[in-house]
Amino acid sequence: MTQRMRTPFVTAVTAVTSLLLLTGCGTPPWEQAQESESPSSESPTTESATPDPSASETESESPSPSATPTETPTLVQIVNDLASGSTVRTLTAGASTLTVNYWSDLSMTDWKPDASKPVSLSMTAEANEDAPAYLSRLQVTSVARDETGALVQQTPDVVDDASVQPGYTIEDPYSYSTTIVVPPLPDTARSVELTFSYEILVATTPDAEAFSKQTATDKITVAITPDPSATPSPSESASESATS
Repeated sequence: MTQRMRTPFVTAVTAVTSLLLLTGCGTPPWEQAQESESPSSESPTTESATPDPSASETESESPSPSATPTETPTLVQIVNDLASGSTVRTLTAGASTLTVNYWSDLSMTDWKPDASKPVSLSMTAEANEDAPAYLSRLQVTSVARDETGALVQQTPDVVDDASVQPGYTIEDPYSYSTTIVVPPLPDTARSVELTFSYEILVATTPDAEAFSKQTATDKITVAITPDPSATPSPSESASESATS
């Protein structure tokens, strides 16, 4: 009797132990149902990582460059002091009054860049009787500019130092006359500025043994007639660029 009662007890314990082990290793049915219904967490990541071909094509297309407008040079008004053929200026050098007449024997229509362009001058002075005046030195600076006023070329200065002491007599009825020549210039030249510097010696004693130096400065501008067959000016080049 004692042996028969022990066997069922062992069997029952074994059955309970097997159930616990199965429960610990398996997945409950309700959790399996939830896992099958939940979407895969990897799918959105995979889709977002895939590049959009149309977006790549849009980014790779570089915008077409816009045309840069060409600036038109600002032209300056050229006042031709020799438009009538000559001009007369009155200058002051200390107590002396100078009268200078400028002219050109070359017609203004022939004042082209490649031409040699003469400018002549004649000067007389009115001075105090006790203080005669003499021209000791003349210096002429020539500068060529284009139609915008920009510097094109500066030619070497022309200098005339008096060969007699104390200088050339310039009191009326005497006068000082000379001619300078503006050399050929670049095709873009549209005007020439001539600056004249006159150094005057004025006697400070009746015997003219002591002098004071006075300087009178003057400037004239002469227009240059462009050559149609020459290189186009800056404004003409800009106009052609804008048209094309």
